[in-house]
Amino acid sequence: MRKFRAVLAALVAALLVGGMLMSSASAGSLPKRIIDEERPGDNQVSYNAFKLKGSVMEPQADGTLLPYADQQVKILKKKCGTCKWKTVKKIKTNELGVFKTRIFAPEQGRWKWRSKVDHSNGFGNTKGKVWTLYFD
Repeated sequence: MRKFRAVLAALVAALLVGGMLMSSASAGSLPKRIIDEERPGDNQVSYNAFKLKGSVMEPQADGTLLPYADQQVKILKKKCGTCKWKTVKKIKTNELGVFKTRIFAPEQGRWKWRSKVDHSNGFGNTKGKVWTLYFD
C-alpha cells in the first residue's frame, strides 16, 4: 500500500509540474494589442527631431476595440541590426489610447526605433513597426 501511495504521489506531482510548464509555454500565444503609428519621417519638428505619434487599442472578444487608456508604452532604440533593443523612454497614453513623443536621428549612422507594450490583462507583449531614422 505504501508503494502505491508513493507511486501515485509521484505521478500527481509530475502531472502538476507538466501542467505548470504548459501554462507558461502558452503565455506566448496570448492575444496582442494593436499599435497604429504614423511615420515619424513625415513629421520633422527640428533639425534632428521627429514626432512619433500612435495609438494602442485592445481588441475585445465581441470584435470591438477599446483604447489602452492611461497606460505605459516603451520607446525602444538600437544602433545596428545585431544590437539589442534598449528602452529610451516610457510614456503614457491618454484616455483615447494615443501617445506622442519626440525621437531623434543621429548626425552619422542610423538608429532603429520601435514602440512596445508589455503583457498585462490577458494580452501578450506587443511591438510596433520598426522605423529607421538617418541623414544622408
